[in-house]
Amino acid sequence: MHKQFKFLLLVCFFSLSKPGYADGNLFLTGAEVTSDSATYLYVGTALPLPGSNLGDGFVLHLWADYQTYSYAAGVIDIDAEIKGLSAALGYHGSGEDNWWDVRLGVIRSDISLSPNDPGNDSAGTDTSLKYQMEGEKRLSADFKMLGNFEYIFDRSAHWTRARFLSRNDDNTYDGPEIIYQGDDSYSAWQLGWALTEMPLSKQWSMGLKAGLRFDENDTAVYAGIELSTPY
Repeated sequence: MHKQFKFLLLVCFFSLSKPGYADGNLFLTGAEVTSDSATYLYVGTALPLPGSNLGDGFVLHLWADYQTYSYAAGVIDIDAEIKGLSAALGYHGSGEDNWWDVRLGVIRSDISLSPNDPGNDSAGTDTSLKYQMEGEKRLSADFKMLGNFEYIFDRSAHWTRARFLSRNDDNTYDGPEIIYQGDDSYSAWQLGWALTEMPLSKQWSMGLKAGLRFDENDTAVYAGIELSTPY
């Protein structure tokens, strides 16, 4: 894991080295682990282009992530490890009770399988198109829905999440989340609870989540943390 953390920290450094983009950049990082040793780590940044901002216009998204999981190939369990770097151009919009964005970019993935799976041709390094969209709809002063969708074309990898959040007295939000993810070799569902928009300082905010993860082989507990700050 040491090399993977160095890889993520390097991307984090370049993300926070502010280039000549418009004000209102956003930095995000987080981690998720499960009781069956699956992991997901990420760092990313959103950089509005000149004349745009995070709520309106064109935004460059840079992202790095690291993922591990296991799946069954017949009677053999395969351990998968994926390192990814991606860049995408998105268009953002917002209204009085909503915001949304759509993105199209490229992702460079390094995928290793142990032991080798002859039925899975995704192992190795490749570059693919990646499509993403996300948004939020406020249904009342105290209730909102959020959705995210990602798709990597070459290996049919997908990740979808929906959250249904209500406001607490301290202006944090919490509520259920449902996640569906996978590719040609595996798929998994997650059902859990998220607590979001917890202020850590004037700039940083935090989210926490936990629940159950179901795949073809097992049921596991998952927990995660999400951090963000404008800069």
